[in-house]
Order: sequence, then C-alpha cells, then structure tokens
Amino acid sequence: MGIENVTNAMTYTFTLMELVSLAIGLVSIVLGIFAIWLTLHLKRESETLNKETKALLLEIRTDAKSISHGVFSEMAKWGDAGRTALTSSAEERRSGGVGSNTAHPHSTNVA
Repeated sequence: MGIENVTNAMTYTFTLMELVSLAIGLVSIVLGIFAIWLTLHLKRESETLNKETKALLLEIRTDAKSISHGVFSEMAKWGDAGRTALTSSAEERRSGGVGSNTAHPHSTNVA
C-alpha cells in the first residue's frame, strides 16, 4: 500500500484559464517593477533639471540686477539733466548754461 500511495502522487495540470491568470499575474508584476524603476528614473532626471534651472535663474537674476543698476543710474543722470534744464533761468539757457563766461557765445560782434 505504501508504494501505491507514492505512485499516486499528486499531479496537477493547469487549465487554460489558470495559465492565462498566471501569465497576467506575471505581466502585472513586471509592469509594477517597470513603473517603480521609471518613477525613480524620472525623479532623478527632474532633480537634475531642477538644479540646472536654479543655477540659470540665479544667473538671470544677477544679470537683471546689473542691468537695472545701470538703467537706474542712467535714468538718474537724465533726471538731473531735465531738472537742470527746467529750473535754470531763461538767460542761462540763452547764454549757453550756468557758468558760461560769454553772454552770447554765437555772437560775431566781439568787443
């Protein structure tokens, strides 16, 4: 009897539905592993791009500060020149400006 029990060992055969389920399960596991890898890969790429973008923005900010400093100083000079022109008297404008030694610099009558 002991030998008959050994020869009648369990043999299991897969049905078509079980094979399809097994294949779909394996594909699901493989896709899950791929999705995890893809997520980690894209996270690394994103961090690299983020660092490059921060460096570029810092460079842009520095350039913008330099440009605005130059523009503001130029605007201040133009503002000073405009205020001087508006506040000087009519005689100073005709004579060539403040501090001009000649009353009429374009005059041909020299005394």
